[in-house]
Amino acid sequence: MSVFANRKTVVVGVVVFLVVAAALAFEPVTRAFVAQDDLCGYCHVDYEYRAGVRLAYSKHHPLATTEGFEDKQARCVECHLPTGFINTFYAYTHFASLTDLFGHFRDRTAERAGSWLPPRQVAAHRVRDRLFEYDSPTCRICHIEEEIKPKRERGINAHEKALEDKQTCIECHYNEKHRAVDVREGIFKQQEASTNDAKQRPVS
Repeated sequence: MSVFANRKTVVVGVVVFLVVAAALAFEPVTRAFVAQDDLCGYCHVDYEYRAGVRLAYSKHHPLATTEGFEDKQARCVECHLPTGFINTFYAYTHFASLTDLFGHFRDRTAERAGSWLPPRQVAAHRVRDRLFEYDSPTCRICHIEEEIKPKRERGINAHEKALEDKQTCIECHYNEKHRAVDVREGIFKQQEASTNDAKQRPVS
């Protein structure tokens, strides 16, 4: 009886160890080995999402020709997959098309009205709006604004002004990784005005 009890204890201990080890390894393994740029590129086409890819109708990202540029660029997972054990599951739900499933459907009504925008441009506008609203959280995961030391005088002055005016990253860094998409004129000023109006509006 004692031998059986000992075996049972060992089995339970091994199972608990494997479960804990799997839980601890789940996030780093997913981020380091599963959610790779090449895997993302299996569905997300190069000319829409990779800044270094140039087609006749696209703008070339100015930094793509800089030596060592590729080594300095963040991977897809670093901006598009939030950190944390629970958030890591988003990678697998996305692979299974359970999230962002309808992103590439055509807006036929808008096309007929003459106001259709390419899906990439619509997505860029939507993401910029969200980054502006929430103070560029994905940038601040890695970058501490007060500690950034630009090498050029123009960058130094721009960052000093941004800190002074309490600007957020996306107001200047709006075409960092993906294919360039034009910014809507005055969009950040309009959003700032609407935000201030909402704060000043009395609560009924």
